[in-house]
Amino acid sequence: MSKNVKKGKIVACLDMGSSKLVCMIASITNDDVQIVGYGHKESRGILASAISDMRLAQKSITNVVSEAERMAGFNIDRLLIGISGSQVISTRKEVSTKIASDIVKASDIAVLAAKIRAEFKKNNREIIHLIPLQYRIDDSAPVVNPRYMSGETLYAKFHVVSTSQTTIKNIENCLRRCQLSVNNYVVEPYVSGLSCLSDNEMDLGSLLIDIGGSSTSFSIILEGKLIHVGHSPIGGVHITKDISTILNISFDAAEKIKNLNSSLLISPIEEREMIKMKFIDSDTQEMIQITRAELRDIIQSRLEEMFESVKTILEKSGISVYKLGNIVLTGGVTSIVGIDKLASEIFEKNVRIGYPNKLESVASEVLNPTHSCSLGMLVFLRNLHLKEKIKDGFESKNSWFARLIEKLAAV
Repeated sequence: MSKNVKKGKIVACLDMGSSKLVCMIASITNDDVQIVGYGHKESRGILASAISDMRLAQKSITNVVSEAERMAGFNIDRLLIGISGSQVISTRKEVSTKIASDIVKASDIAVLAAKIRAEFKKNNREIIHLIPLQYRIDDSAPVVNPRYMSGETLYAKFHVVSTSQTTIKNIENCLRRCQLSVNNYVVEPYVSGLSCLSDNEMDLGSLLIDIGGSSTSFSIILEGKLIHVGHSPIGGVHITKDISTILNISFDAAEKIKNLNSSLLISPIEEREMIKMKFIDSDTQEMIQITRAELRDIIQSRLEEMFESVKTILEKSGISVYKLGNIVLTGGVTSIVGIDKLASEIFEKNVRIGYPNKLESVASEVLNPTHSCSLGMLVFLRNLHLKEKIKDGFESKNSWFARLIEKLAAV
């Protein structure tokens, strides 16, 4: 959403996760971002950014946006929406076109983008990000920017991140019922990287793993560009279900045990220490007892499966983990002590926990991995506000890039 007030340009974003909804309203002045409204609610009727129950989702979204609006003191009508990595497909496409005049113009590049959009639209896919990776003119070597160069045929390789048109239509239908509209879409593991990765990490190549509730999304950013997006169907909720099943207790009781005792690093003395808890509202009235070592093993086995799954998916995509400079973990599940050490052993790379670090004016209590995605969306919106020109060959659906191409093509 964009609305000019005295405080600056007002923007808003909505993180639609499986376990939580986060709405942030912020004021952007130059490169400064001030959060003026914040809402956080349990996610109901939404599964990994997709609508699973229209009525429940409408109620959840209305509640979280209203909470942010009350804090901000004014209403909003448009939102930037994050799409989970589990809802998108990452593909690479090569296209070509005859150069219309003596030199390559923006209109020639627009023709290439239009060809890809037409192909995906025919297959009922909605493009979220369209990112040119490289260009080539005739039989020459790849070039970064072909504008004003001469030749007969322009070739381009694009990274396309797309989702189902059905997913998009249902999100927009739900927001319309909430008296809201969509300003733009972004894929969540990408914006999580924008908030957590340093400029050097984004340039040298980094794998960002965003561990969510129902699934784990990941993205690879190289030379400042998003070059791959993927997901594993394992998330934090599966750890809770394991504890619930093994101990024969309710899901809420298992979640409480996990949150209070989530550590993979325990000393030999602590291994036999008993965790005793009694839940009046649980399925069993008996005292729950489990050693710290047993609970650690339950959590660790599921995390190992998740990281191995990500590693296998990357290898099937033809991406070698060993060529990546950095691996960064983010998301609420990273509160588990020792999760970075476990990931480091599996990937055989240095791994760190990613904290949002791109917004200096944001309160410190908000700067935690749980908010990496929503804060990353504010970074994305700030970048759009600051730079009204093509940057890093990035294009986003209905973005300033598309509007600029249209204007240049008309010249």
